[in-house]
Amino acid sequence: MPGKTTQRLFVIVSGSKQQTEAGACYLANDGSLTFSKSNAARFLTFWGAKEFAEINHIVLTAQTYIDREEFTESDRQDSLIESERHT
Repeated sequence: MPGKTTQRLFVIVSGSKQQTEAGACYLANDGSLTFSKSNAARFLTFWGAKEFAEINHIVLTAQTYIDREEFTESDRQDSLIESERHT
């Protein structure tokens, strides 16, 4: 049985890097916070995540930042931001 293909996608994380090791808090597609990685807004590019933050008036700081996470193929199809699906 072949292994699942994974890809590193960009997400916006809220909380300190020490906190995220214990359990990350992500921003969802609607700009709300979620502890579920599967509900996190995902981006193909850093710039896509940055644009999402700007449009949603999310200030990027040391506590709210863009990071990368591993997602499986099925995860990726579920939640890419629509504007990035066509790039």
